[in-house]
Amino acid sequence: MVDVLGYPRFGAEGGDIGGGITQWLGALFPDEVAGVLVTSSVVPTDFGAAPPTPEEREFLDAMAEYDAADGGYSGIMSTRPDTVAAALVDSPAGLPAWIVDKYRDWSDCGGDVATRWDRDRLLTVATLYWATGSIGTSFREYYDWPHNRPVPPIAVPGAVTLSNEPAFRGMPRGLAERIFTDLRQWRTPERGGHFMAHEEPEQLARDLRDFFRPLRGQDQVYCPRRLATDRMAR
Repeated sequence: MVDVLGYPRFGAEGGDIGGGITQWLGALFPDEVAGVLVTSSVVPTDFGAAPPTPEEREFLDAMAEYDAADGGYSGIMSTRPDTVAAALVDSPAGLPAWIVDKYRDWSDCGGDVATRWDRDRLLTVATLYWATGSIGTSFREYYDWPHNRPVPPIAVPGAVTLSNEPAFRGMPRGLAERIFTDLRQWRTPERGGHFMAHEEPEQLARDLRDFFRPLRGQDQVYCPRRLATDRMAR
């Protein structure tokens, strides 16, 4: 954004792995990043400064219980990512089965993937991984996860649009405020799951505009996703 595209200030948005990258951008580059918006986990890993409140503890316990039932995929990607990747990159049935399972469980679809996604869209996602052979590289972040924690405090303006997925539903705002020292926008829309930008693009676009519009008044700020759209439009 700065060295190649020439924008000295910009905003960032992301969810899941992109949300982690977005948080690190805000923490490490406050002079260049004017603000960050995330749509998934902002759960701190260090409670040394202050123990969890009862409300936070209840959520953390519920999250741990959910992870215990859903963590098989994470366990193997965190410890043996290349082993399972070798099987998936070689199987045109196994790869979409792996991907569709995540869309069924993490989307705001109530466990019925067909109510949210048509087959062409799911097959398009699977084809992107299949044609590029990139399912294995998508697993590496899980293997590297211990080296990327904890995220330092983020002093730039922050915003959260909380995804309506089992892992994060009902997350207390106080957990996010432990990481974002200047949390200016907190929204719990009750629709749109893990793949928020894919599921509810208009909703997320409104939240992005509402958050970044005041920041644009302070100095010239660009959102990478909007910039890419503008360039394609031209």
